[in-house]
Amino acid sequence: MDNKYEMPLGLSFQLGLNEKALNAYAHLSEEEKRQVVEAARNVSSKAEMQQLVSGLERDFI
Repeated sequence: MDNKYEMPLGLSFQLGLNEKALNAYAHLSEEEKRQVVEAARNVSSKAEMQQLVSGLERDFI
């Protein structure tokens, strides 16, 4: 199974805690979603992941 496009668990968890960011993510194009997932793969702390998800809320809504 190729997990190249699977969402990292931390991203999934943080999106579940932030309804606005989850809604923003749902409205992204497939390419934008891929970019977010790739960015999440490079996160090294919970705070960075929260910042990434908060950025979705800010930047896309």
